[in-house]
Amino acid sequence: MRARICAAVVAQAMLGLLLAGAATGTAHAATTTYYVSPYGSDSNSGTSPDQAWKSVGKVNGFTFPEGSTVAFQGQEWFSGCLVFNSTNVPVSSASTPFKVTSYGTGKATLKSACTGDYSAAVTADAVSGFELNNLTLVNGTTTAAGVLLENQTSSTATTGLKVTDSDISGFATPSGSSSTFGGQIMVLGYAVNGNNGPLDDVEILDNKLHGTKVTSNSGPGIYGWGSGVNITDVRVTGNTVYDLGMAAQSTGAALTGNGWDGAVIEHNVVHDIGANVTSCGGASGIMTYTSNDVTIRNNEVYNVQPSPAYTAGCDWDAIDLDGGTTNSVVEYNYTHDNAGSGYLAYTSTASSRVWGPNTYRYNISENDDWANVQGGLFDVVPSAPKNALSIYGNTFFTNHDQSANKKTGASACFLFGYASGTWASGSQIKDNICHMANKGTYGKTGQMYYNPYGQTGMTLSNNLYYGTNTGGWRWNGTTYSDFAAWTAAGLESGAVWGDPLFTSPGAGGTCSWSPTSGTGPQPCPQAYTLTSASPARQAGTAVSGNGGADYYGTTIPSTPNIGADAG
Repeated sequence: MRARICAAVVAQAMLGLLLAGAATGTAHAATTTYYVSPYGSDSNSGTSPDQAWKSVGKVNGFTFPEGSTVAFQGQEWFSGCLVFNSTNVPVSSASTPFKVTSYGTGKATLKSACTGDYSAAVTADAVSGFELNNLTLVNGTTTAAGVLLENQTSSTATTGLKVTDSDISGFATPSGSSSTFGGQIMVLGYAVNGNNGPLDDVEILDNKLHGTKVTSNSGPGIYGWGSGVNITDVRVTGNTVYDLGMAAQSTGAALTGNGWDGAVIEHNVVHDIGANVTSCGGASGIMTYTSNDVTIRNNEVYNVQPSPAYTAGCDWDAIDLDGGTTNSVVEYNYTHDNAGSGYLAYTSTASSRVWGPNTYRYNISENDDWANVQGGLFDVVPSAPKNALSIYGNTFFTNHDQSANKKTGASACFLFGYASGTWASGSQIKDNICHMANKGTYGKTGQMYYNPYGQTGMTLSNNLYYGTNTGGWRWNGTTYSDFAAWTAAGLESGAVWGDPLFTSPGAGGTCSWSPTSGTGPQPCPQAYTLTSASPARQAGTAVSGNGGADYYGTTIPSTPNIGADAG
């Protein structure tokens, strides 16, 4: 009897808690998993593996209660294109998400079966709390996109969107299309119906985004496009992005953030991008455009290049803060063996957004601009920045033989613009290493600066330069052929000349690391740590707001080393 009374008391207490929760809005909706298997039947309930549905059509036509999960059988193939919107997912939120995933062992594969300029294997339209996880998506026809995240119906932000641990491949703008829509993941704040529907809290984590080979026509890995800066709080982390050959006339990048406000792009490896491109304006490894407050850090970007050889075009840069980008930082990245510059500051005003202030610090560049298509390892173009540009604590090294390139000359360490102008107050180039051992068509290595139009206004201080038979420093109409002439000109204070004595210059190579680990590529490449006798040691100058740590994670002292090994 006592046991029954106790049980009744407990049950009554639990009921009271549930009722209280309902009254205060704290109770959670019940969740249901709906299973899909090629061995199921669309007449089944779908609520258990032995009652699984069979088709993608059944999924699209069902109305899901809040908090539902759709699970496809792992290691099995499905055909079709999934569409989730307010019709079949009428209630969903970031706190009670709607999920699409695999069940059992391994990933399920969805082979797309839809066509058109704005088609996608998986569309999530105005579904807050949408999560796609542990699936393989492949282009089965001429589907433009793998995943499309958008908001066609509201001016209120769709929130809590995630694409994680998935393999997405082969998607591109359909041949002959006049649109630029296409890629593995599309993140649109300007929806395909023209609605300026904002998105917030977007996470793209630990995916493989790729084509089938280096020269595949597959488009960007992530293509974000906002209306103004209406895509907010974005995190792109742990992705491996590769073999995206793109179309001959391409713009954008493997990872493109356009209209993003508050974003982190980190711990991604990006390689073999833009093989088919013969135009200017693309492709890049990582690029932002009309975006604000973006941090690009701890990425490795390499082999952004034409293949099998350079014929025409430009860009192929590794990391680009492009037109209209503001309040952003590029730090702790390793770029190497890209046909264009390792780092690009494309300083144009775009959509009335004035570029800058922006910062590039503690990055390492090895043998970038091998095709001399940009002209510099670091390019600041097309004009003098109207807001402050800070470039400090970076290491630039090249020993690439450029004498057989289609373009004459050799890459400079820094190349400035196509016009004269004065850089904004606060602009600085400090504590960088330029080790130039490349060889150009005239037998000379690249110039330290190529500033033919006489841009001025930046503070030059404590940079280390080294090279044999160099082209000197080109500043306005004067070429300073040696270090003595450069220092005598009084354009820079605290400059250093000498072999920086790297541990193993030119041997950085490709790092071995897993983006999904959440660390790396550091400490690779160890090749650019400084030996004890380096003239770069304690030869730098302090920079305020310097981030606190160098490329290798070492605390930066009051008098830093020059270069990315600043501590």
